Amino acid sequence: MRTLILTDVHGNLPALRAVLATPEAQSCQRVISLGDQVNFGPEPREVLCLLQERGALMLLGNHEARLAHADAPEYAGYNWNMQRWTKAQLTGLSINFPVDVQEGGCLFTHGAPGDPFHLLEPVDLPALLDSLPEGVTHLFSGHNHAPWLIAHHGRTACNPGSLGILEDGRGGTAPFAVMEAHGDTITVTRHCAIYDVGDTARAFLHTGCAAAAPEMSRAVLHTMRTGEYQAVLKLVRFVISLGDPGDAAVWREADRRWPWRESMSTPEFWHRMEASL
Repeated sequence: MRTLILTDVHGNLPALRAVLATPEAQSCQRVISLGDQVNFGPEPREVLCLLQERGALMLLGNHEARLAHADAPEYAGYNWNMQRWTKAQLTGLSINFPVDVQEGGCLFTHGAPGDPFHLLEPVDLPALLDSLPEGVTHLFSGHNHAPWLIAHHGRTACNPGSLGILEDGRGGTAPFAVMEAHGDTITVTRHCAIYDVGDTARAFLHTGCAAAAPEMSRAVLHTMRTGEYQAVLKLVRFVISLGDPGDAAVWREADRRWPWRESMSTPEFWHRMEASL
């Protein structure tokens, strides 16, 4: 049995399509997505529908967990515009997102077992692997957008890396893993597909995602293009350093001061992007 393991697609439909078109993915009999299928990217509904069509098992990520409470007062600020926009795109869809799934010697989760918000780092993995229940030999997780495949004391931890927003310093690449099980023997291989980030940029515009959350959309697109590690988090922290992140005026001031790769305001960036696509 060959299983395609994905994580953190984040609404990036062109990247998902590129992965599913690879010979490695097409040789798999099933698909498991480790959470954060949606938000940040411009086509969350299309991503969920495509994964449903493939019969994928989709786990709960921190972004799906927040969407369940997107209308709560604490998410009313400007900084949560993209989350509210994403929820609106998913109207009418009903999907069960389990937190963890264990199958034989494999445990599938998003962040850490039992907690989709817990961000693991490679340094955390040896102790975590040692703490896994007896019989579990392989841990598959996401949440951290950087990939790893680490063995420790006879157990293995695999993070395929974010398919939709890979932070590898390159950009335009969509990672995934293939797990092959023969009885008690499990092998894991990592792979990567190339996709056209221009297709995703166009989607930010035609879906209205860039209009709903222009600065956040720009930071996400920047990460997709360059693979810069935690570029979105860096921007959010800068906004917080200036004032209330729920205030649109604070974001406009951050936009004015932030050292964007393109030396122009975010409204001008999207205007030029639309003219060039």
